[in-house]
Amino acid sequence: MKNSQHLGFWFLLAFLGFMLSPLLRSGESMERFVVGEIEQTRAAMGDRAADLVVGFANGIFENTPLTAVAIAAKTAKLTDDERRLSSKVAGVGGAVMGNMFNSYMQGLVLQSFIVAMRLAIVLIWLAFLAPLFIASVYDGLMQRNVKMSEFGSLRPATFTLAGMVVIPVIALPVIYLVLPFTLSPLLAPAWAALVALPLSILVSNSQPIFGR
Repeated sequence: MKNSQHLGFWFLLAFLGFMLSPLLRSGESMERFVVGEIEQTRAAMGDRAADLVVGFANGIFENTPLTAVAIAAKTAKLTDDERRLSSKVAGVGGAVMGNMFNSYMQGLVLQSFIVAMRLAIVLIWLAFLAPLFIASVYDGLMQRNVKMSEFGSLRPATFTLAGMVVIPVIALPVIYLVLPFTLSPLLAPAWAALVALPLSILVSNSQPIFGR
């Protein structure tokens, strides 16, 4: 599998997670999930940082395609009259399906907010962890220069193997956006540590773009 296809798989998995997560909870359960996510953020990052995250998430939610998702979900919800009509036409089964549909649409709106909030957390952590990634890439470049000057060759197999490790680890924040359970933001440094070493190995065995 090519690296682009590998990365595309993880993005597809995240999209499916976004669409399927509301099925795991009722609308009220999703509301409690949002509250729990905010409480988890406050416990991990403090009130000031949590307020910044929630405020930033609100801004992202209002000014990105996530707004369109929320509007579409609210518009698609069945009204009370439509649910009563569904019950008359299709009986109890129609009423149950109508309630499930409304619950899913409500869950999709709340899931969109959670995605926006977690995206804010990821961006904040990326800003703090950027020096580590820059250092990892720089270290890989220095190792590559040493290999090219002393041995004159690189290891494509090592590059491929490192890429197979790096891509799933780099994709973890995308999966984090749609996880159906709360996860402490304090795990971000551990994720960065997992990325740093294989990223350095990947760069050290990559082919120079402009030759030696």
